[in-house]
Amino acid sequence: MYKPKFTPIPHSLHNSKNSNALPDCFTLITWNLQKVDFSHYIHRPIETLLPVPEAHILSFQEAATRPSQFKFFDLPFALAPNIQTQQKQFGVLTASAHHLKPHHQCLTQSRELGWMTHKTALITEHRLANGDTLTHVNIHAINFVPHQLFRKELQLLWKRLTHLEGPMIISGDFNTWNLTRLKTLDSATKQLGLKLTLFPDSRAIKTLNRQPLDHIYYRGLTLQNSEVLSIPEISDHNPLIATFCLAKS
Repeated sequence: MYKPKFTPIPHSLHNSKNSNALPDCFTLITWNLQKVDFSHYIHRPIETLLPVPEAHILSFQEAATRPSQFKFFDLPFALAPNIQTQQKQFGVLTASAHHLKPHHQCLTQSRELGWMTHKTALITEHRLANGDTLTHVNIHAINFVPHQLFRKELQLLWKRLTHLEGPMIISGDFNTWNLTRLKTLDSATKQLGLKLTLFPDSRAIKTLNRQPLDHIYYRGLTLQNSEVLSIPEISDHNPLIATFCLAKS
């Protein structure tokens, strides 16, 4: 159903001045937008919507764009859709004013029961100030399937990541709505040497059955600060914000 014909879709990356590296300390925002139409914010930075510092990487799930759209919150972006129609595309979207190279999309082999749609993840590369490459994985994990399919899809994605070295961030909506899914994810992230970003106040993180759905994992970086904004009037998820700095050698 509405399976995307080609992915990922880089918009305006080829002609934007985005070859500059991320600063020594940079901020990432991950947020499930619940297919909200942000077309009136195409040329307005996210700081005009949210009380946040300068955002260097935006990691969105259920983002909606139009085929002719070239900016998202005034930033160049790459979109890995899981649904495409003639009018709109929906999927995970990673945006940045800094160097951003789409690496691969991992569209799930399985489809969600009832909806018959795939879910997706987008792997991008970002240049760091010390010359290293940051691998970022923006994921919207599959839902409404038996646990063995949830685990299988994670394993398929992980095969794309196990050979990658250096700093890494995996962020998004993991649909970890029970302890079994959460334990599977915890085990998988430890295989990659990833740490879970902890928040001083996590009450605003979207939960189901008392389990958090949204997470940020990282390695090869130092977590400087983190927070969750409570803005339920926009989406049924709240944005998670984390600032990372280059790890001291």
